[in-house]
Amino acid sequence: MKLQLWRLCFIVSALFMIAGGPQHPGGTMAEMLADPKWVPAHSLLLAGFVTLIAGLLLFKRSTSLPLPASANRWLQFAIIGTVLQTIEMAMHTAAFVDHHHLVAGQSTPVLTTHLWLAVFFYPIFGLTITGFIIAGMRDRVIGSPWIGWLGIAGVLAQGAAPPLLILFKVEGARFLFPFLLLFALWLILAGLWPLRGRDEAIADPVLGSTAGSGQM
Repeated sequence: MKLQLWRLCFIVSALFMIAGGPQHPGGTMAEMLADPKWVPAHSLLLAGFVTLIAGLLLFKRSTSLPLPASANRWLQFAIIGTVLQTIEMAMHTAAFVDHHHLVAGQSTPVLTTHLWLAVFFYPIFGLTITGFIIAGMRDRVIGSPWIGWLGIAGVLAQGAAPPLLILFKVEGARFLFPFLLLFALWLILAGLWPLRGRDEAIADPVLGSTAGSGQM
């Protein structure tokens, strides 16, 4: 199996997430913002989402064959969702600048923006990636039912965490954030998984015409 660039981006994205996620500091918000691990941890996660955008875009262009309509539609949604997640993670990373403001009881524009973006953008990311994984499995263009549950569980759990924690004050929702590592594992496996439907179509013009028509 040829290691296409989108596969490499998926794997590298996962490695960034695996490296950054466990470094996330704990404690109160003030304690977390003051922790020296805040910036390195979130910078790695930010790099992971940026690399994932590249991987999704490269996946779309990886062959001259058009994706089935459903997979292509959800791929577009997933790209948008990942861009929004990346914007949030950039604000997330920069929130440390409001540490002194938070401690002093002053306004925290960057931190507040990050929190509100998280409430909306995390669920959007989770839902769009879930749709892409399901459509990709159904159309046999990415992943497999054997591994799809990892990615779906990971992004849906992480996506539910900010609304539960920030809007509904469910402190126990914090344990949902590390589920992103399940999604990272899916990225690695999807990046390595052989795809009969799409990979064989590259070399087989007859199969390619069938795949292009969505009859897989």
